[in-house]
Amino acid sequence: MKHRTLRCAAETLVLLLIAAMAAFLAAGLHQRAPDGALSTLSTGWYQLTDGVRREVTLPAALETGPGQTITLYNDTLTDSDGGKVLSARGVEYGIEIRAGETLLYRYEDNAFPKNAQMKGRLWADTELPYGLGGQTLSLTFTELPGRMCRIDAPVLGSMPAVTGRHIQSSLFSAGMILVMLVLAVLALLIFLYMSFYGIRERRFLDTAVFLLLCSLWCLTDSGLYQLYGADTAAGSVVSFYAFMTMAIPMVHFVRNTVSGRLRLVPDVLIALLCANALAQGAAYRLFGVPFIDMLPLTHLLLTAGVAAMLTVLFRSYREQPAPQLRLRMAAFAALGAFGVAALVLYWLLHIYWYDAVYQFGVLLFIILLLHGLISQAAEDMRFHMEHRISHEMQREDRMTGLPNRRAFEEYMERVRTGEAGCLDAVLTYIRLEGLNERNDRFGLQAGDEAVIAAARCVSDFCRECEDEGESVLCFRTGGNEFALIRPEPHIDSGQLHRQFRAVVARYNRTCAPRARITMTFGFSRLCDEDGKSRSISAWKAEADAHLKRNEARLGGDAE
Repeated sequence: MKHRTLRCAAETLVLLLIAAMAAFLAAGLHQRAPDGALSTLSTGWYQLTDGVRREVTLPAALETGPGQTITLYNDTLTDSDGGKVLSARGVEYGIEIRAGETLLYRYEDNAFPKNAQMKGRLWADTELPYGLGGQTLSLTFTELPGRMCRIDAPVLGSMPAVTGRHIQSSLFSAGMILVMLVLAVLALLIFLYMSFYGIRERRFLDTAVFLLLCSLWCLTDSGLYQLYGADTAAGSVVSFYAFMTMAIPMVHFVRNTVSGRLRLVPDVLIALLCANALAQGAAYRLFGVPFIDMLPLTHLLLTAGVAAMLTVLFRSYREQPAPQLRLRMAAFAALGAFGVAALVLYWLLHIYWYDAVYQFGVLLFIILLLHGLISQAAEDMRFHMEHRISHEMQREDRMTGLPNRRAFEEYMERVRTGEAGCLDAVLTYIRLEGLNERNDRFGLQAGDEAVIAAARCVSDFCRECEDEGESVLCFRTGGNEFALIRPEPHIDSGQLHRQFRAVVARYNRTCAPRARITMTFGFSRLCDEDGKSRSISAWKAEADAHLKRNEARLGGDAE
């Protein structure tokens, strides 16, 4: 039942996450800034070509040639616009913003140079000067690609309104990052839960590490971080390292899925991914080679890695077909398809939102993997719980519910090896007297009732000892025999044995005369008078000898 509950809860949580993200995105897309807080400068723009004015309405696709520049002018701003923030796209086109002859914005690379695709995520934000009336606002694009390019309309408003617009335009990536983090926590919790029960399913840990690295890459690579981050150069370095290493956990996932000689391919790929990260880091630090110039090598390695993992999974499926392998092949195929699409958008079309395509592919990839992994984990938990219950049943006396002789011998072995962690202990053997005579006189049922009553007395005594802070383990070691072990005894044994006699006497006063029981005991300490530990056999032998001596001397010690 537990494994079914785990599976249903995990799958329900994944579905709720997807629904919550959809609602989150829908709410963001319908969010509007207060009236007057934000305006779009789509009209009033014009170009001057050979002294001729040509009106332009943004957004617009403008044709350019190699080495040309485009300048758009706007004369509609007034003094009331002073102090507002103007936000424009086009950083990848080398945008410059001027008010009259005053330069308001020009992009300058920091310690980490960016390519056009990375600049395409940025916004050119600048605060307009006061006393703006009568001045011409101009946008100049100086790094045009020599083809038709799209110029978006700038927005104008207060700083909070402009920031809100940037957040709204990044809702998809923000939602993806949030879902990745929650799924990472879910995978980590499942890993810890299963580890608590002795099941080391490392693929959940691989998934959690992959999602954490992927969310770190998405965050540090986002336009919001690049615009508002405290140290965007350091963040960009972290982004590249996260991108270069985030495939390693998933390759390790495949290694934990396949077996035998097929593990050689994931091992080689993990070594290549680590070597790539180290080599690029060394080239960047020692020779100043920009990470963006080495990016094609990482893309090539990741593409080859996805293809290699698909091949390994397919070969493993051919050797031993299983639905889980088929689902994992579908997951890697989806990741490969979306990854190739993102590369096409990045390298061929130079589209800056390629990361959203890859992020969606990662999310689909993880959902497919987790679905199969959770199903398999549920089966593993079911098998483990059945095995554990079977093991516990083998260590339990069914008549009395006490641990049986097997459990007693296992604990004694733990004492011998030091695993029990006790430096001293007291072993007490207890015997129910007259069981054979009772069986002969009153029948087997009466004998069973006497054994159950003796076991109840033993259990009541152990409970009273625990209430007084004394730990006692009780066992039924034979038909009419019981054993008590007190690790690290704190209370005098004589006092406890008098207390045990009182428990038996209390039972005998409340039962029918023929149901009364007689019990004798003999005890021994693990350590001798010099504080040295006895052997387990000597420890048992002394307790047994004391038991027999008490039987012979007291004739059963009737209570």
